[in-house]
Amino acid sequence: MAGAATDSSRMGITLQSYDQVIALSQANINETLRRHFSGLDAKDDLGFFKASAGASSISSQVLPPTIELVDKDDADGALYILHLGEGFYSTVIMKREEGEGEDVEPSVPEKLKMPINGWELAFDVDFAFKPVVKIPDNIARQIPLPGGYSVHQLMINFGDVTRIVQLDIKRSKFPIPENFKDEIDLTALEAGMELFMRTYLKKKLLVKEGHNVLGFAVKAEEAPKDRTPNFIPCASKVQIIGHRAGGKSESFRQDNPYNAFCFTEMTFNEKKEKRPMPNTEIKYSGNWFYDSIGGTLAMSRSLFWDSFMVGKIKEAHVKAVELCGAIQTKLASDKFEGISWCLDGSKPSHNDMCGSYKGTASWGDLAYTSTYQSGEPKHWNKDDSKLGNFWSSPHGTVHTLAKPTARKGEMVIQQEVELSWEEGFELADYFYLYPATALIAKSWNVYIRGSLRLTLYTTITFKTVTSTGDLQVDASTTTTRKEYNDPEIRIGGLGKLLPEALHKLINEWSSRMSDDFKESKQTLQDQINKIDGLFGQVAEGLKNDLNQQNKFVFPGNGTFDMKDPIFSDKGDLMIGLTYR
Repeated sequence: MAGAATDSSRMGITLQSYDQVIALSQANINETLRRHFSGLDAKDDLGFFKASAGASSISSQVLPPTIELVDKDDADGALYILHLGEGFYSTVIMKREEGEGEDVEPSVPEKLKMPINGWELAFDVDFAFKPVVKIPDNIARQIPLPGGYSVHQLMINFGDVTRIVQLDIKRSKFPIPENFKDEIDLTALEAGMELFMRTYLKKKLLVKEGHNVLGFAVKAEEAPKDRTPNFIPCASKVQIIGHRAGGKSESFRQDNPYNAFCFTEMTFNEKKEKRPMPNTEIKYSGNWFYDSIGGTLAMSRSLFWDSFMVGKIKEAHVKAVELCGAIQTKLASDKFEGISWCLDGSKPSHNDMCGSYKGTASWGDLAYTSTYQSGEPKHWNKDDSKLGNFWSSPHGTVHTLAKPTARKGEMVIQQEVELSWEEGFELADYFYLYPATALIAKSWNVYIRGSLRLTLYTTITFKTVTSTGDLQVDASTTTTRKEYNDPEIRIGGLGKLLPEALHKLINEWSSRMSDDFKESKQTLQDQINKIDGLFGQVAEGLKNDLNQQNKFVFPGNGTFDMKDPIFSDKGDLMIGLTYR
């Protein structure tokens, strides 16, 4: 058993500086070989063969071949195994009659015909990436790039006719039936099997095309102009990673169906430059497959999260800051220049609005915090009535926390918004010049105070559609806290003794603030909808991009469906691939 999608071995896989990896199981590759070989054309050309040398001959049905991946530090490769069906090994042996002395007849030649059903002939092969001049129509129709791309086919490389291919005696299987053991020369048999294998290779496998194509890899020659960053590969290579039960190296077996054949890929950076391909191969860090899932698409945290999602979360944080600004602008009624940003009258840059960023090189939370408070205690606005000046003192904090949920297919973004504001009116200086009015002015105070506390909780969920094998990405934003009550208005002291014009001014101000507050409630909901809409766009973009990722590596036959999207313990996005 290969375990479950959330098995600790699979969740511990690291991509080790590669942007993404598409891993296909040994069983998956052998299914591709079987489909090719079992086609009508291949069956007629490859399904039966006969070879002879001297007095010996072999004629047999040839069943679909398999490969066994070889994971070595110095070189990766594979064993190619011919499976023989109904057939016979025929030879001539010299047989003497039983007896003693001069009466015994001399040895006479006798034909022997031995069944070889189920025999296996193994020999070494390697792999080759070769450019495709004419791209198959079924692949060209699906490639999600308008131009500027190349397609390479991954092939089993048999070498050429001059290559001396040797039979791997240890892995080959040709058990001699019990009733033939005393009559068969094992050395001659091994030579005959090797001759059959070499002749079949020369006259069939090297002549017939298509049966040895394991898949196709697409890479872009230049970054798309309308998408930055993106997940499109610009370079790829292949390597083998053996399956290890319990993570133990001694448990590796060449015939394990869960051995992994990996396409390791790099993509373009934010400047649309090709990221360099690492010089080293990926070291074993876990097992790639589970249950009946023979493929995995893994996207690194540095590609998916750092290069893509961080920017989107940054945008969402700015939206929350803009929410504060929109509310403050509505309440200030444009009386205080720059008051909505609380940055001393100047509208902040995009980077200023992002506030401080807390991130770590190791896997952890992503957080943005923006705190806005004027350098001056109060913003002032002189009133035309000459009776005094209005003032405003706002303070706002926006905190955005985001993280994917390990071993689940979801990301969670929580945003905390806190906005407090206070507006008041301070009497003109001349009220303090005379003892009578100064006493009244010092005892009089008027202000309006309010606050907003808001918590938004957004979940981006990844799931698959069983009927189509596509990836579905949904975003849902809910308001888990919204405290925005009517502002508190206070007028105290001996205000009744002040001029009637001042009373009128304060009453108009109080009424206007009440109306502005009512309008700000709709503004608040509009701003929340903008945040929800942003994450909806992010989800839609992710759905479109990720559903194209399985179209940059094609199996030799059929297509890949997606299943079980989850985040690993290291924050890499892992998606199961099933062979259709």
